[in-house]
Amino acid sequence: MARELVDDVHWIRNCHPDDGRHLHMSEYLLRDETDTILVDSGSSHYREEIISEVNRLTDGGGPDVVLLTHSTLPHTENVPAFEDEWGETETIAATGRFPEVVGLPDAEVRQLNQPVEFAGRPFTCIHPLLTDVTVSQWAYDHESGVLFTAEAFGHYHDAENCGQTSAEMEGGIPMEHIDDFYMDKLPFVDFLDREKLGDAFEMLFDILDVTYVAPIHGTPVAAEDIDDYVDDVMQALDPQSVDS
Repeated sequence: MARELVDDVHWIRNCHPDDGRHLHMSEYLLRDETDTILVDSGSSHYREEIISEVNRLTDGGGPDVVLLTHSTLPHTENVPAFEDEWGETETIAATGRFPEVVGLPDAEVRQLNQPVEFAGRPFTCIHPLLTDVTVSQWAYDHESGVLFTAEAFGHYHDAENCGQTSAEMEGGIPMEHIDDFYMDKLPFVDFLDREKLGDAFEMLFDILDVTYVAPIHGTPVAAEDIDDYVDDVMQALDPQSVDS
């Protein structure tokens, strides 16, 4: 199912049961009057649902650009099916010098941390502050102010919250859902320098005017909830808070 986050940006969501909770498997479709960009191709488990929603949102035309946050499964595995459905698209791979190694022989790799245009729309692709693999990127859409963050800003959610943003969840995103996600999905976080990470988050959100942080595996985080979410992440990464 899909819903509009802000003008021209649609959240396409499927939920995966995970030990009694749910985990989002999301894509995001950006569409203006002439062009369409799809952020991530999604998992093959939800291929039919994703194609159906993209067809509905684009009147069957499909995306002009597929922008990948990761060069790994399940973020890339629907690209061949998309080309079968809609024909050849411009596919932008995440960082990594050899996208053909991960089954993307025709994908382009763009330099990070510099402005770039996709389908005439201004973006900045960013080295991620948090990620599960090195072949990943964040992407900031300058028109909508949405920051797409792949695994980072992810968290579990309860079944009744599947279609809600952080601003619509009573009491916000539960701290334990953030904590459990980071411990389960990004186990290297024990080795991070928390002070440097906190400074990097502060600098990033001082520079960017973010309306939503849009993770692949989490509820979209509205601007008014970003500071609280970052505080919860920093607490989740504090060994003393985990042990207490």
